[in-house]
Formats: sequence, C-alpha cells, structure tokens
Amino acid sequence: MSISFAIISSRRAATLKTVKFAILSDLHAAPRSSDPKKTEVKLYSDGDGFGRHDNPLASLHELIAREQLTADFVVCPGDMTNRADPGALRFVWAQLHKLREMLGAKEVIATVGNHDVDSRGNEVGTIPREALMRLTPRFPIATPALADHFWAHGFYITTIDGVRFLVLNSSFLHEHRNELDKGAVTGYTLELIGRELEQMPEAMLNVAVCHHHPHVHSELGLGPDIMINGKELLDALSNHGSWLVIHGHKHHPKVEIAQGDFRQPVVLACGSFSGRIEGENATISHNYFHMLEAGAFGEDHDLRGVIQSYSWATGIGWQDYGTANKFFPSRVGFGCSTPPLQLAREVDRIMGTRPFMSWADVVASVPDLAHLLPRALKAVHDQLSSRYQISITCADNGLPAQLGRRPE
Repeated sequence: MSISFAIISSRRAATLKTVKFAILSDLHAAPRSSDPKKTEVKLYSDGDGFGRHDNPLASLHELIAREQLTADFVVCPGDMTNRADPGALRFVWAQLHKLREMLGAKEVIATVGNHDVDSRGNEVGTIPREALMRLTPRFPIATPALADHFWAHGFYITTIDGVRFLVLNSSFLHEHRNELDKGAVTGYTLELIGRELEQMPEAMLNVAVCHHHPHVHSELGLGPDIMINGKELLDALSNHGSWLVIHGHKHHPKVEIAQGDFRQPVVLACGSFSGRIEGENATISHNYFHMLEAGAFGEDHDLRGVIQSYSWATGIGWQDYGTANKFFPSRVGFGCSTPPLQLAREVDRIMGTRPFMSWADVVASVPDLAHLLPRALKAVHDQLSSRYQISITCADNGLPAQLGRRPE
C-alpha cells in the first residue's frame, strides 16, 4: 500500500515531491540470556529463528515485501538496545542498514537513547558510549566529521537531498552526572545549534530527531521527565523554518503541534517498535512501525504530512489497525490549519445533492481533510453531522469509508 499524496490547497494549487521516512523507535533488543522469564524482550539479538512472525523485525521484512514499501530515510530515535548491551547494539545497527537497502533509502538517521549508553557503569574500563563509538559503519552517521561533531557537541546538522536533519543526543548528560531520568539539551548545545542554522540556507524540509520528548507528554502520567530545555529547543527551531520533530522514549504514540507563539513544530512521539509496553499505556498502545510522508507546501513552505502506522502481534505480524487506538489511528495527517467548520461547509458543497459519496472521492476534492490531526478530523465529522445531516460510515477497521446525507 502506498501512502503517497499530493499536497493541494483549495486556495493555492500546488503539487511537489514528498519525502518518506520509515521509523523504528525503542527496539530494546537484547540477548536471550538477559530475559530468562521471556517477559521483557521481544527482539532477541541472538535469536536462532527468523520466521515470518517470530519477532517484530522478521515480520517487518514480510510487511515491506507485502506492501511494496519504499522510503527515502530509515529513522531510529534511540533505545536500539535494552540496558546498553553491546552485542544487541551491533545487531540492531546492522539490521537498520539492511532495512535501508530493502527500502531503497538514502541513509539511516539515528540517535542515542538512554538505554544505548552504559550510564550505570556496567562495563569496567570503558566509557559509557564506547560500544556506540565502535559500531561499523560509524554511529550515528558514517561521515567522520559529522559523527565527531555529534559526540563532541551533542548534535550534528546535515542536508541530504533537500532535507535538513538536526540529530540531537538528548542523552548527553547521562554520561556525566545523575540525569538518568530525563533527557536534556544544554545551553551550550542550543547556542551552537542556533549558530549553525543561521549560517545554512533554507531547506525543502526540516527534521529534528531526538530520543526524549521536548514537548509536553502528559497522557497517562508519562510526562514528568520532559527534556531539560525542550521548549527552548523548539523555540530555537521555529526561528529557522517549519520543523518536524521525531522522538521516542515514551512508547506512547501521538502527533501534536508544539507549544509556542510562532511557527510551532509538529512533534511525532513514536510508539515502541519492539519494546515492552507497561502500566496503563498497555491498555492503549501496542508495538508500532511508522511510515511518514511529508513535504513543504507553497512559497511559505507549510509543513504537511501523512503517517501510516502498523501494529504488531505475535503470530500475526504487522497490520493496519485502523482505529483500534482511537487516540492514534493507523492513518493520521498533520499540517492543515483550516477551521473544521469551513472544511465541513466545503464538503457539503462538494456533495451537493448526491445522497452518497466515498470518503476517498471527498478527500480528493477537499485534500485538506487528509492533513488534519485526529481531534480536528473528529470536529469535522461532528460539524457534518450536526449542521449538514451528513453521516460518515466507517470500514471494518473504523476508518471513514463513505458519506451519506440523512433524509430531511
């Protein structure tokens, strides 16, 4: 299944190239010996089986073939391993590059999670990041100057085929002091980020990748460990274009517009690809793989995109889960700021006197609908029902399928 889309506005028609990202966050891979009760790890780095649905990674190979998926970049926002296991780090790093080849991607864009650094000193005679620094190809990127910059200053910035990436080490302080419960971007790093962005030309698309959440994530009591200086980071980014921020850590997926008063970034909190889901979150979330397609629209470079997500279950593999997670359905848009009432009015006009119309045909005529955040899309549904007597019939997976006018 392709999630390609044309970004078209009812005010200014324009179609442009979009960029696709395959996102695997919080894999938490580990050897079998670290999980004697077989309850903590879903992705074993020394597994002896790699059947279709033995684990989320084996199932992903099947999904890629089945859906003929392609991507421009493979993104991993950290926690490749569980408790900084060196062998698991090597395993995941190799697998991410294998996925890059399978998907036809240009590069692996990865960063450090708190589980990727030996911050508790388990390996005698090593520095906390040593296993990461020994990876081949180099981590987090093969370009020596960029990798050195990342380890020295806590980030690197590069532009690849029009996409500008800021890759941040939000676990920077885990190596130096007792900051194991939250991520951070230091004042020093913020200053350097600002200087580099000021000296760079504008990019087609801006993407920041980090592990910890710079934007409030208060659902289910998951939010107290927000990144130190997270808001300052988001404010700094907004001075240099529209940004998409991709992070992990919470194992609870959501997409929101960040706080702020100017050009607020879009923030995607990724679900965990193969980590354990705990507590109340386990009643809502599963393991997730995300395919995100985004582009910058028009002369103002408005950021718009669509996220297609899949959930994994043992013996079944990766599936489009529809609205099984009503807070983060399998298909989510972002980037449209048109008021819901205005969109509902446009849908009513498009339907005219027709008693029925497929959702696909409506979206083709009103493409803004594809780029609405979940709550905004629900508001459009509510306005259609209450003001225009238009009901929405859903497919078996709970996603919209058809619109119909109720009799007067």
